[in-house]
Amino acid sequence: MAKMRIESIEVFVAGHWPFVHVTTECGLTGAGESTYFSHPQAISVAFEDLKPDLIGQDPMRAEFHFQRLFKRHCIRDSLLMGALSALDQALWDIKGKALGAPVWQLLGGKVRDRIRAILLVEALTETEMFEKGREAKREGFTALKIKPFIDNWNTLPAALATKTVAERVLAFREELGWDIDIAVEAHRNLTPASAAEFAREILPARPYFIEDPVVPFSVASNVAVAEAIPANVAVAERNTNIWEFREYSDAHGVSILRPDAGLAGGFTQLKKIAAIAESRSQRIVPHNFTSPFITACHVQLAASTVNWDVQGYVRENRSPWTDVTTTINDIENGFLTIPDRPGIGMELNLDYLRTAAYEPMGSKFHHGAIRGMDGAVKHL
Repeated sequence: MAKMRIESIEVFVAGHWPFVHVTTECGLTGAGESTYFSHPQAISVAFEDLKPDLIGQDPMRAEFHFQRLFKRHCIRDSLLMGALSALDQALWDIKGKALGAPVWQLLGGKVRDRIRAILLVEALTETEMFEKGREAKREGFTALKIKPFIDNWNTLPAALATKTVAERVLAFREELGWDIDIAVEAHRNLTPASAAEFAREILPARPYFIEDPVVPFSVASNVAVAEAIPANVAVAERNTNIWEFREYSDAHGVSILRPDAGLAGGFTQLKKIAAIAESRSQRIVPHNFTSPFITACHVQLAASTVNWDVQGYVRENRSPWTDVTTTINDIENGFLTIPDRPGIGMELNLDYLRTAAYEPMGSKFHHGAIRGMDGAVKHL
């Protein structure tokens, strides 16, 4: 095989989703998505610095390029990791196409036949949460993730807030029955002490896992919370490198790690993170809520990674999910199909992306600092 060279790199921002498209001199292309969604336009700026080190280089050397660019400045940097994650995906995409094989084949081959999805129930009220939960179960989903910190919980006194949200979780279990797994997204709304209290309250619902009880900035605090909670705890969706994930994995109270292929280093680094977790019998449930493309990347990893558990999933049969890629991921009865197409198996819709506009995330997906009854930022 003649040696390839990278000819050009394009960066697009559609809404708050940044994408990278790499073209080689021989015409093969690869794509990637960064999940640095807080300031996506910065990915374009980062690549202006990265391009001189990449143009003319061999795209088949993903690990080498990651190491030399990541360690050039040795600054703990989510922006750089978001850019390198998208680049890594694109290089693996090119490699798969060059070799005529899906990425999962290059990563060791299939360890499962299909990928179990866990659907995020997108709801702002309790009524909506119950309705959408019932609908998802009728469609065949066997795992759901709910966000019970909704309605006016943030305006209630602490005791009543804990009681109200916990009772919502228990009622959802009662309504949906026991033939479905239910994970609870705490969305960083708790403190270490209140997280343990809340977990004890919802334990009768047998949560599949409790996700992100507290803010992600302190490994020590997250580890202490995980060890105090008598249930599976999932953490680390905002973490970016194997060293941070190893510190989480060292804590036996942590049951599930949540790396994101668009932030924690693409295929190259997530295989390492999964191996670290596997050595301690921990599961991988990746952070996943952006475009179909990052889901497709996670499907490749899920197909070839033994301790990959459920795959986070949001409904893709709607705009803007259907706008940014030429196809969406196939799902049937709550399970994602593993594609046999070379590379990642999904292409960006370049015609759309070249005219797409940036849109600040803001509160579009109901992110933001929740305010309490006194106007301060709320933590229960």
